[in-house]
Amino acid sequence: MCRSDVGLGDDGNSVGCRECGAVYPIVDGTVRMVSPGRASYRRRTAESFAYEWRHFGQARPEWERNFRDYLRPHTPEDLAGRTMLDVGAGSGRHSAQAAAAGANVVAVDLGDSIDVARRNLPPEVLTVEADAEDLPFEPGSFDFVMAIGVLHHLPDPARALRAIARFARPGGHVHVYLYWWPESRLQRTMLRGVAAARRVTVRLPHRLLHLACYPLAAALMLMVVTPHRALRHRPRGRRLARALPLKTYADYPFGVLVNDQFDRFSAPIEFRFERHEVDEMLAAAGLQDRVVLPNSGWIGDGRVTSLGEVEGPQTRQGR
Repeated sequence: MCRSDVGLGDDGNSVGCRECGAVYPIVDGTVRMVSPGRASYRRRTAESFAYEWRHFGQARPEWERNFRDYLRPHTPEDLAGRTMLDVGAGSGRHSAQAAAAGANVVAVDLGDSIDVARRNLPPEVLTVEADAEDLPFEPGSFDFVMAIGVLHHLPDPARALRAIARFARPGGHVHVYLYWWPESRLQRTMLRGVAAARRVTVRLPHRLLHLACYPLAAALMLMVVTPHRALRHRPRGRRLARALPLKTYADYPFGVLVNDQFDRFSAPIEFRFERHEVDEMLAAAGLQDRVVLPNSGWIGDGRVTSLGEVEGPQTRQGR
């Protein structure tokens, strides 16, 4: 993959590397920089998310607060004037929020998801089709590298984190979101049931799974989300409300719950992590001033101090 001395082609429909002669087309407003031989890499995962974002990728007013939640301990205002790389941009909702806050954003995804992002994003956001572990940028190119809900769907999340961390400049931050193993015994039991069901659901046609998610989401809304809404404002009910799973959906419309059930049962690969495992991954990526925060999963953040080779202990994959 070419990473330097890149310019717009004479035809205006491609970009090329003056050093090595490689040419990458611009199709539907997106630079296509997938290396030869890697276009089918992780194809099932790319197809799953492309279907998801085509059907659930519409902009929602809730995404502004959602972005603030995922960005902690930073705020959108911290991104103003900074260069930001959004790895695994999906529908583009986080890139859109970052651009609205004044960041100079490059949004990357593999497969047709990037076309959904392109339609949802303003013209000033650059969209690039590329592989998360083979990104076409110079190391140290960005102030802020973000991968929200991405790494746990890759074959080796720790390796992928080390790969993307190289693109943050010294003093810049790498910011990720990963699935967790929650402390609640009930929630862990439910997630193990989900893992068992996924052995079947990841093989279903996407349309069939999509239809099945509506009654599932309705049952969860009735049995869990609605009771939480009723209990959380009552002094005697708050403790029970906090113990219920899926609390996040109490503040979102039904469509978001349907979306997330499809996400949960469709993606071919899924890892989950303990808090200490996330911290170990950040350390192995050479990050300092590390923070790991709960948010129905783990928000991990760390600061880059050097562009030198990443060193650190090998981190086992989440279970």
